[in-house]
Amino acid sequence: MDIKHLRFFIAIVENNFNLSRTAKQLYISQPSLSIMINDFEEKQGIKLFNKKYNKILGLTMTGKQFYEDSLEVIRKYDEMHQNLFVTDQKVEGNITIGIPPFILSVVFSKIMPEIILENPNIHFNIKEFGANRLRQELILENVDIAVLLHPERIAANTIDSFKIQESELCAFVSRDHHLANKKILTWSELHNEKLAIFDKTFMIHHLIKEKCQYTNINPQIVLESASWDFLVNSTRINPQLMTIIPKQMMNNYVLQDIVAIPMENPIPWKVMVSRLKKNNYSAIEEYIFDKILEKFHVL
Repeated sequence: MDIKHLRFFIAIVENNFNLSRTAKQLYISQPSLSIMINDFEEKQGIKLFNKKYNKILGLTMTGKQFYEDSLEVIRKYDEMHQNLFVTDQKVEGNITIGIPPFILSVVFSKIMPEIILENPNIHFNIKEFGANRLRQELILENVDIAVLLHPERIAANTIDSFKIQESELCAFVSRDHHLANKKILTWSELHNEKLAIFDKTFMIHHLIKEKCQYTNINPQIVLESASWDFLVNSTRINPQLMTIIPKQMMNNYVLQDIVAIPMENPIPWKVMVSRLKKNNYSAIEEYIFDKILEKFHVL
C-alpha cells in the first residue's frame, strides 16, 4: 500500500465500513475500492476485515493494529510534507562562506543574491579570498563552507566536495599583442612572455606555476594581483602583457579590445563547493550547503 491506499483504508474504517459512502467521499468507484482491499489482503496473506456474505463487519486484530499504524504513518507523512514548506522560515542565524572574488563575480553573481534574498533570517558573512587561502580557512574552521578549485589538496576523507562548474584556463591579450592573431597557444609560446596572474592566495597562481614547471618554460611574471578586473584591464591597455584566467570570463562579460586565446592542453578549472566532514552539522550549515547545490542543479 502507498499513502493513497492508507488514506482509503482509514476512510473505510471512519465511515463505519460503508464502502458506498467511502467511495463517494474518495471520488472512486465502489468496485475499485473493493478490489483494492481484496488485492492487498491476498498479496500480503492477511485479513484486515471481518466479513460475512462479502459485507465488512469490522476489523480483525491484525486490522486494528494496521489501522493504528496507518494513522501514525499518515500523521508523520503530513508533518513531513508541512516541514518542506516551513524549513526556510525556521532556519536562522549566521553562516560564513568563503568564495574567491573571481568566482563570486562570474559564478555566484546571480545565485548568491538569490539565496540571501530568499533567507532574510540568515546573516551571510562572505569572505572573499583566493581558493588557496580559503583552503586554509576551511581547515582552520574559519569558514563553514568554502568554494575551492579542484584539486582541493585536502585529504578526501576529511571533506565533502561537489563540482558546481567546469571550464578551463585561457590566455587573454590585448588586440595589439603580438600573439593576438593566434587561434590556439602552446605552452612553449609563453616562454619569456610577460604575465599578469593572480597572486599566491589563489589556486590558479599555483596551477599556472606548476604547468610552467612541467612544460619546462619560464615566463616573466611581472604582475600579481587579487583583482581579476585589474588583471584584465592591465592586459587590455598594455600590449606587452598577457593574463591567464578561466575561459568562463568570455561567457559572462563583453570584453572590448581584448582577445581570448585557448591553450593547447589547457589547465582544467573545476569549481568545487566544500565543507569539512562532521558527525553533526548545524541546521543552518546543512540547509545552506544543500541550497547551494540545489541552485547549481547538483542535488
